[in-house]
Parts: sequence; structure tokens; C-alpha cells
Amino acid sequence: MQRFVDLHCHFVPGIDDGARTIEESRQILSGLFHAGFAKVVATPHMRPGLFDNDCEQLRHAYALVEGDLSANLQGPEIALSAEHYFDDVVFARILAGKAVPYPNGKAILLEFYESDFPFSIDQRLADIARRGMIPVIAHPERYQPIAKTPEILERLLDVGAAALLDLAALVGKYGRRATKTAEELLERGLYFAACSDAHRPNDVSEVARGIEYIVKHYGDDEVGALLVDGPAALLAGTLSR
Repeated sequence: MQRFVDLHCHFVPGIDDGARTIEESRQILSGLFHAGFAKVVATPHMRPGLFDNDCEQLRHAYALVEGDLSANLQGPEIALSAEHYFDDVVFARILAGKAVPYPNGKAILLEFYESDFPFSIDQRLADIARRGMIPVIAHPERYQPIAKTPEILERLLDVGAAALLDLAALVGKYGRRATKTAEELLERGLYFAACSDAHRPNDVSEVARGIEYIVKHYGDDEVGALLVDGPAALLAGTLSR
């Protein structure tokens, strides 16, 4: 039965490093549907200098394929957000209302530079929270500062952020350090939700293995917390699940 919600997926074709064609988009969504996902939110990159997408470009790219993908009866419900690279340009867009938060506008997905965090990150996350949006930290297990000092993530959660686990990290997709960090953060109970971060159809098998890892080590209830209750809470704008 499909019941999971994926808050981070790159299925919009030709807009970033995700799906390259509409056929790949269909394959990603079909694979996630058969893995148990009832809803998948597209989160194409907004990263100046690498993926120069603004909110209008992202909405246009999504609109071009939404009808085709929604008509697939063997696929999940879909929606649009973005993965916002947290530099000065994108932070200014967020404050100006020129970002693409999650549906309902009550949470927003953020990506950071792998080896460092922006100056005054705590204050910036608090600024977003004061504007009525929960800052959602994408794949914290990949960030070197958190790998070295997991307490950094605890501090960011204390200012109202939520951590989003990339399931494939649990099965080695991003290397040993990311796997060990994901295991540590999961054991500490620091993740609020989990996601696929799927870019290609073959990523789905690693997502399924990540779910199996959680079932084996933590049980079905934890899977429900991370893939059903957590995403639902974020979409509703609350950190209570």
C-alpha cells in the first residue's frame, strides 16, 4: 500500500542534474510508487552559478510536464518545491518571497555547502522561522561540519529547523563517512523525516534498501515516523508528529 511522502526528489526533466527526459521522470515516479510512495514533491535545484533557476523558471518547467506525469495511473501524486542553496542570493530571495517552499508555504528545503556553513546560520534559520516557514535541512549527513560534530545539527534544530535524511546514505551511496554520519544522526533521533533525493531511475533501489535498513534496525514505526508522520507535519507547518 502506498502511504509514504517524499519531500525531496529531482524528477522534473532537463532543469538540473536530475531526470534528463520525461521517460526518466516516469520511471523515477513509477519506481517510487511501487516502493510505497503515495506523494512525491519535486525539488529541483535553485543554486546560482550552477543551476541558475529562479522560481518562475522552476514553475514553468514543472508545468510543462505536470499533466503528463499526473496522468500516469501507476504513479504517485506530485507537487513542486525546490532545493534552495543557502547562499546570500537565495537567502535574499527567500526573505523576499521569491523562493519555492513546500506546498502550503509552511516549510522550505535548504541545501548547504558541503565543507562549511554560512556565517550566522543560526540567525538566518531563525529569520526564516519567524516568517512562518520551517527550515528543512537537506541531507545533513553529507556536511563535513556535522560529520565531525553532530552537536552542530542539534543546535540548528533548537532554532526551529528540521533534518531530512537521504535514505540512500544508509546503504553507502555517498561514501563511508556519509553512511556513518547518517547512522549516528538516526541513532540520536535527530531526523524528522526522510526522502529519496532520487535523480535517476536506478536510485530507487537504494531508497528501498534504505527503508529496509530502518525496518531492520528500528522497526516499522520509525519508517512511519520518517516517511509518513514527519512529512505530513512539515507540510502542515508543525514540528509535532
